Amino acid sequence: MIHTTPSIVRTAKPMDAPEIWRLFLQVHRENGLFSIAPHKVTMMMDRALHPEAIPPTDIGPRACIGVIGPMGRLEGLSFVLISSFWYSEDLHLEELLVYVDPECRRSGHARALVAWMKNLADSLKIPLMTGIISKQRTAAKIRLYDRMLPRIGAFYLYPQAEDSDLIKPETVMGNAVFAVKRPQLYK
Repeated sequence: MIHTTPSIVRTAKPMDAPEIWRLFLQVHRENGLFSIAPHKVTMMMDRALHPEAIPPTDIGPRACIGVIGPMGRLEGLSFVLISSFWYSEDLHLEELLVYVDPECRRSGHARALVAWMKNLADSLKIPLMTGIISKQRTAAKIRLYDRMLPRIGAFYLYPQAEDSDLIKPETVMGNAVFAVKRPQLYK
């Protein structure tokens, strides 16, 4: 483990782009479910890093990236955008990713990044929608988020990827047993 910087989140600057890409590629190797479309990633990063270039009449997404670490050596990031569900005009802050470099995981960076998202949502006066889509250490990530945020649901992917952890409720909640009685439909 390397010596980490303090867990202080700052708004990313254009000069952070190479390090944001480095961390994005790491998170994708760890948790990516689909192939990368570099032009889409670059477009969304540009919107976050150059908001002054977005014309006022542009109705596309507005994004922000919070980072931890100095330029040239980022240790973590959170990428969010202002969004709305398909059925509503109500806005919310949607988390695209939260990631801490594996060399910096024994820091308070993950908690600081979640707190930054919560503070941003509070300042914008909109709710934060965040979650965990993960193929590694999923149970630990869920326990961390459960300590910081109210849970409202779960995600599922079919068919299951061969390289992912199979997470069952008892692996997240400890030794609690979850049993569901299902009605018998046919005799």
